[in-house]
Amino acid sequence: MSKQLNVEGINELNYMVKKYSYLGRYVADVLKVVGPPTYLPKGLGSGLKKVVNVNVIYPVDEGIFVHIYMPPGGTPSGYRKYVIVEPPKPAKELFTIAEEKLAEVLSEKDVAEDLEQRKKILLKYLEKLVDISDAPVNYGELLTKKVKLKRIPVWRGDYNNLVYYLIRDKAGLKVLEPLLKDQYLEDIYCNGVGFVYTVHKVFGPLETNIYFSSDEELDRFIIELSERIGKPVSHARPIVDATLPDGSRINLVFGTDVSLRGSNFTIRKFSKVPISITEIINYGTMNEYMAAYLWMLLLEGMSGFVSGETASGKTTTLNAIISFIRPTAKIVSIEDTSEIQAPHENWTRELTRDTGSVETSITLFDLLKAALRQRPNYIIVGEIRGAEGNVAFQAMQTGHPVLATFHAGSVERLVQRISSPPINVPKTQLDNLNFILIQSAAYKEGILIRRVISINEVIGYDPRSDSVIYVPIFTWDPVKDFFTFRGRGTSYLLEQRIALSRGISRRNMGLIYEELDLRAKILRELVNKKVFNYFDVFKTVVKVYNLIDSRLKATSKEEGPQAVIQVLNDVLTKLRKNEFIK
Repeated sequence: MSKQLNVEGINELNYMVKKYSYLGRYVADVLKVVGPPTYLPKGLGSGLKKVVNVNVIYPVDEGIFVHIYMPPGGTPSGYRKYVIVEPPKPAKELFTIAEEKLAEVLSEKDVAEDLEQRKKILLKYLEKLVDISDAPVNYGELLTKKVKLKRIPVWRGDYNNLVYYLIRDKAGLKVLEPLLKDQYLEDIYCNGVGFVYTVHKVFGPLETNIYFSSDEELDRFIIELSERIGKPVSHARPIVDATLPDGSRINLVFGTDVSLRGSNFTIRKFSKVPISITEIINYGTMNEYMAAYLWMLLLEGMSGFVSGETASGKTTTLNAIISFIRPTAKIVSIEDTSEIQAPHENWTRELTRDTGSVETSITLFDLLKAALRQRPNYIIVGEIRGAEGNVAFQAMQTGHPVLATFHAGSVERLVQRISSPPINVPKTQLDNLNFILIQSAAYKEGILIRRVISINEVIGYDPRSDSVIYVPIFTWDPVKDFFTFRGRGTSYLLEQRIALSRGISRRNMGLIYEELDLRAKILRELVNKKVFNYFDVFKTVVKVYNLIDSRLKATSKEEGPQAVIQVLNDVLTKLRKNEFIK
């Protein structure tokens, strides 16, 4: 980290410890243990991934901070520490009085449809119930005497802390709420009694200062958490999957019947604004040529699977490439938990319903059959893992392009899984799938990275060997961390499908690869210009589509391919001159 950054951080930290006295007390304590932390108010850079002796503090919300460090001598678990610095808890007696008064005034009319509305209701009543006092108040005496109070006297120094903890515990997810506010977290999990752990985008796996000391405490927390999200767990229904208000996915397991270590939970965090394709290129997950290739495939309505192991970034990549689908397309997405994000206006979003009864539950299979009647231009399945896979291939056969994620680390394993129970898609039908993207999480110099290890074109089925023929068009070299395009001049989908549909002759086949190059350069230019916002990228893609469509309407079919090249050249020139994005 630069000296300038350190100076700025010291000045900012000095300001913050004066503004928040509890932060000052915390910093004073840790100074004796790990030395002065670096304060990073403007966010964490990727360069911090290689820092071994981490000691940083950054804000996650107003008055909430996170300190990440490695204690001297390490921790018993080997993890670095993730400590949440929050306002001090108000006196237990004050909290009890406030809860009792709120219970008196809240009625059946005060029904909140979501946690945000619950927060507004609590704040509205709390303002009416509290009387701010300039002098300290003996809350224990008030509680002991059981005085009938119309308004609660609260010392000015306690009021903000009371508001924070009432909102956190009554309208939020209690001790987990600060973790959900941290934009740098990917996963939050608890494996049983003990610490809660996180996976950080910059620092990897970390051990938090949240600790469950007994099975009873953890069970009680799991029950309250499940009730808060509207899907109560019980011994009869010990496993629950749900979506949190911020879009994160949560899995709860209750009791020891199905988990030997007792209750546990896992939260997979998702950003409110999805990661864009330009961010994925910038991260090195794929290069601009791979993205441009996918752009051309989705433009022409190709079907594909984004496949890989757990936590390889499949859904993130799927969401990113959805922005390449024509802006006027009708999209129907079907999922178990809401993870798919589409920027399109004409988007129907459908979720399964698990009631515990076969008669009233709605499965992916049911939703996929219904989607075929809605005449979509694209069907997107959150994850194919059962009988819905068979329906998805029937949809492809009838001309409905399908995108989906799939759990398999290679094309061979994908074919094995998809042709075996419970999916049971015949190998002879697999050529309806146009491309298979394989993604993986790997470690490079001790740092977790995600890479698209191959993009494969499905050619067809060979009856003699009873195998699916596919060609890896793009491959990743893990040693050099480099992507190779193996399909230039031989791509089946570009030459035999897209070029032919556009009337491009074999003699002019170079036009299709020239178009690929130009789209790749446009994406690279967006990366260079730091156009990373998901919706800004989509607006740019829409603008390119509109310009091409306008030009093609005024051009003959024979001149069409050359007109596309000309438009893309114009877009690239304007991008470089900062004239295209306003």
